Amino acid sequence: MTPDFDSPAGGIRVIYRHVDILNAAGINARVLHQKPGFRCTWFEHETKIVDVGHATISEGDLLVVSELEAELLKRLPSGTRHVIFNQNSHLTWQRATTPFPSSHGYNPDLVGVVTVSDHNRDMLRCLFPGCLIHRIHLSIDPLVFRRGIDPAPRRIAYMPRRGRDDARQVFEMLNGRGALDGWELCALDRLSHAAVAERLRETRIFLAFTYQEGFGLPAAEAMACGNYVIGHHGFGGREFFKPDFSATVAAGDVLGFVHEIEAAVVHDHEDAMWCRDRGRKASEFIHAEYAPKREREDVTGLYAEMLGLTTAHEQAVYASAS
Repeated sequence: MTPDFDSPAGGIRVIYRHVDILNAAGINARVLHQKPGFRCTWFEHETKIVDVGHATISEGDLLVVSELEAELLKRLPSGTRHVIFNQNSHLTWQRATTPFPSSHGYNPDLVGVVTVSDHNRDMLRCLFPGCLIHRIHLSIDPLVFRRGIDPAPRRIAYMPRRGRDDARQVFEMLNGRGALDGWELCALDRLSHAAVAERLRETRIFLAFTYQEGFGLPAAEAMACGNYVIGHHGFGGREFFKPDFSATVAAGDVLGFVHEIEAAVVHDHEDAMWCRDRGRKASEFIHAEYAPKREREDVTGLYAEMLGLTTAHEQAVYASAS
């Protein structure tokens, strides 16, 4: 089940990609939208889609719902096997009208909970101590999010829809101190998936103003493009915010943000390769840790197991596709 939301949202694109991965592995899957004929248009895809009015859930199927739709599970007929795909554990209670029941983890129809970071997994284990929590690894497309111009222009990118108030304070302070003289600020807003990647390939520094992330795709994608990332890991991104190639700032620490940016700018003026060298390390780490092959193996293996595909022939189908 996927929201009918046709604006850039990394979590929705992940769902589409996982449906593609499963179909390529011989496991029949569909993106399930509410409105007939709806499909996302902000990225290129040929994903198989069906609407709820034309979908039938049969015995042996799995209904996959997001953490935002968890209340729907109360209305499912008994015997409907389902999975919660929780991409951001902090959103688990966002749409809940009643306290989220930890006892739901003991629902016999709940096959398991799937998530995308160590932080999410730890939070969900606390909420569902008796439930199987599966962590899969997302991937960053190396053909799209790759290093570009070398060296990149003195440009700093950020996403204005994240931490807007903090960003304004940081930029006012930096501009007031003249710290950004010779640098261009680039707001990444209302852009297609491909356009974001193109901009990031022409940027030296990326600022992450996020708050609580399930994973933190924007920062990871910026690193993949060779950016030196400064900012909040949002907890979900703590696993890839490494001090060798990024600078972590505590959430809400506007002054700390200013100091880290100024330090990076000074280093860059003293050594034009300072950002580039750290961006290379970041890119290499992201592409090694979050490779498409790893995601394919995680997704196909997990869903094959949950669907009970245990025959030698069935295993061979999805293993070869991986």
